Amino acid sequence: MKNMIRIQKIELLLILVGVIIVYSGFNNPLNAQLSLSVSYAPVEQLSVADVDFERFESKILLFTLSIKNGGTVPDTAKLQITVNIKLVSGQQYVPAFIFVGKDAMVFQPGVKMLTNLNQELGKFSSEVTTNKNDVRTNVVDVALATGKFPAGKYSYRFALLNQHTNGIITEAPPVDLYLENITRVELRSPRDGETTNEFPLFEFFQEGNKAELLVAEKAPDQSKEDAIAKVPPMNKIELSGQNSFLYSGGRPLEQGKTYVWKVTGKTTGSGGIENQVPSPVWEFTVGQTVHGTASVEDAILKILEETFGNRYQNIFEQIKQGGFAITGSYGLDGSTMTQSELLKILNELRNISDDVDLSFE
Repeated sequence: MKNMIRIQKIELLLILVGVIIVYSGFNNPLNAQLSLSVSYAPVEQLSVADVDFERFESKILLFTLSIKNGGTVPDTAKLQITVNIKLVSGQQYVPAFIFVGKDAMVFQPGVKMLTNLNQELGKFSSEVTTNKNDVRTNVVDVALATGKFPAGKYSYRFALLNQHTNGIITEAPPVDLYLENITRVELRSPRDGETTNEFPLFEFFQEGNKAELLVAEKAPDQSKEDAIAKVPPMNKIELSGQNSFLYSGGRPLEQGKTYVWKVTGKTTGSGGIENQVPSPVWEFTVGQTVHGTASVEDAILKILEETFGNRYQNIFEQIKQGGFAITGSYGLDGSTMTQSELLKILNELRNISDDVDLSFE
């Protein structure tokens, strides 16, 4: 009887060992030696000719994967790519697409570099998401109709999966692409043919984040198009995240002269190619006395409110309710400043406004 119990114990021990061996085989402890990192091309516009999100096929370089096998023997894993989309219109698809490699890849000890153009990545199977119909309507169909993917945030998540259990072995930090589709740039102020002071506030509308403002002098016998092409211009400014600019820098505008201006919206497309959408060309004249035109001081307050208003609403309410006005005297670190120098600093502060504190005394 004791021998039978001993045999049963041995059989049970063997069964447990067998389960442990099978379990370890499915989790593959060697996988713990794999790590994944990714670099990518920072594009701001993608067309249907660049990438097919449904099959994850592309003709341009989008990303480069670096897979490190820190072990001493070859290892295998599947690649998974998840795409989350948040459109500027407000729709969110998390996830929008999930792609899993049909075949496991072999990774020798060391580092292996792969791009989305490598044939070695093989074919992907696309998993059905809960929002598949909405994704097709609001993303895929829009891209097919316009030739460009709709504007929004496209987040890629790359992971290596265990080939047996599909469990995540390792994953890289998400890659976020912010796509912009600039279709038009509208000029707003100064209006075409308007008379301004020597520090006009240029205002315009565009759907993107980057733009170039160009101002040039116009001779009496010149067309607007010929004048705006004049080299060098009066001023050429690269703008980021702003739809207005109070004239500063460049050459001073002179009373009695006529000038032209244009804004060009810019996005970075595939292959690093810059896509440009220009506005019409408008003209304005600088006059000695301008009736009905806001003063430079008014424009300065407007820029300050646009730059800091979200963080310091109470300050600007105090200024408005108290009827305060700018005196026209400016200083920095105990030294006086000209109006032109102040305007230049204000325009530069727009790009670093989150790191600037504002007080009102």
